[in-house]
Amino acid sequence: MEIWLPYGLSEVPVRIPEENLIDILQPQIGGESKVDFDRLLSDSIVTAAKISEKICIVVGESRNSNVILNATNSLITGLTRAGIPSSSLTLLGTPRSPAISGVLPDNQIIRHSPVNSSMIRCEGFSGDFSPSINKIVVDASMTIIVGELMRNHFTGIAGLSDIIFPGLASEESAHAQLICSKPKNPHDLCTERIAVASSLSNIYALGFALNRNMSPVHVRLGLLNETIEYLDEIVRIASTVQASKAAEIVVMSVGGMPFDESLSRAVEAFPSGLSVLKRNGALVVAAECSSGHGNSDFYAWANEHKEPRHLEARLRHRFNYDGWKAAFLTRALANHRIYVVSTIPDHHIEHTFGMRPAKTMNTALQSAQRALGADASIIAIPNASQVIPSVSAKPEQSASQI
Repeated sequence: MEIWLPYGLSEVPVRIPEENLIDILQPQIGGESKVDFDRLLSDSIVTAAKISEKICIVVGESRNSNVILNATNSLITGLTRAGIPSSSLTLLGTPRSPAISGVLPDNQIIRHSPVNSSMIRCEGFSGDFSPSINKIVVDASMTIIVGELMRNHFTGIAGLSDIIFPGLASEESAHAQLICSKPKNPHDLCTERIAVASSLSNIYALGFALNRNMSPVHVRLGLLNETIEYLDEIVRIASTVQASKAAEIVVMSVGGMPFDESLSRAVEAFPSGLSVLKRNGALVVAAECSSGHGNSDFYAWANEHKEPRHLEARLRHRFNYDGWKAAFLTRALANHRIYVVSTIPDHHIEHTFGMRPAKTMNTALQSAQRALGADASIIAIPNASQVIPSVSAKPEQSASQI
């Protein structure tokens, strides 16, 4: 059986013997899109917009740029039809948002820069770091963020929850959240990011979830926390899938862009495959990594080549998110073979990160089969970033999270 897996902005094939294949695990969101963005504006939101002098519409990240652009255009059209003067609107793009043009005059469309934009400290947030946010959104009387809510195996959710922070943050404060002088769980990052956004006044969100065909099937426009809570439950249910049993080999794609833009980000999808992989099994991963290995902290921690317990002991005293990911990868490699098809030089994949490089998914799978046997059982996961697999009979032992 030939399966095409997302890889960057394209796809790569892998041929899996049907007699070896146990399951193909995919998100449960199905059906056709019935979303009408033009009918989302409620009377309460229109009323709030009419009494707001400055309205900032922030465009975030989505796996389908057409959907997020259509949602943004519909929102602006709906507001102007309701009597909101277009001159009171500012469109603010995050570094990860698609290119925006034509919906408003050029001087009302701005792209946030973590280095060069004017920032203001978020006074309403109390935590272990001091977030600085783009001045435009802090000064706005009303802010509406637009984006997709996605699953993240380390932080819980991503996308919509990250638009204000770190999406509109200074580079310094965004990095400060990832390093802490006390122990922290990666799920705390998401909680803190929502708290930063909630500390601003009058924050709304037009959020949506996509099905496996990248079409919107659930959408909500309301207060930020209410929108996230609504979509989180939907995405959680949709991403929960079950394998009939654990496999000796898991063949997976991280999910293409934006999930495989760097190795540091791609590792966030590894728990998906590891959760249905037997001890000493092989994980075969497609992740383009067009930006290379990613954060320098991730590279530095991985390049120490220390036993997992040493890295984990340091993290119990001082949290470092990229160090946490490097320690997770080191722990996974202690129990499994990991083959990676990427654009990163083979030397770095093998000698820095301890994984096994391969030119194609088929050669990687063949190497795994030679090591584990031609009859080794296989599970395929086409989009590992968006599924949370489990097995009815737990594997002997999978790579544990820290």
